[in-house]
Amino acid sequence: MKVLRYVFIFILFVFLLSSLIKTLVGFRRNLSFYESYKTENEKELQKNAHLKTQKLIKTDPSEVEKTIRNKLGLLRDNEISIIIPLPSPPPSPVQSAPLPVYTQWVRVFTN
Repeated sequence: MKVLRYVFIFILFVFLLSSLIKTLVGFRRNLSFYESYKTENEKELQKNAHLKTQKLIKTDPSEVEKTIRNKLGLLRDNEISIIIPLPSPPPSPVQSAPLPVYTQWVRVFTN
């Protein structure tokens, strides 16, 4: 009778232990899924905030007008566009041809 009781307790212990291990493995798997989902969600929230900011910037009337004026070259009514050309670079000085060597020696000894 005592042997039967020990066998029953042992089988119950093994069953509870296997159930505990199965639960812990499932918990670890769910925890890793939760962590990956959480990081992905944070990335998407940041991306969403960035896109909303870009949308506000792009739809701002002053930004739209700036784009129209700078990139497309359009003007408002009764406006005149003044186009100033870029300054040209100054001319480089013209260097005269060097004197022949014999003329340089003559100048050295005559002065």
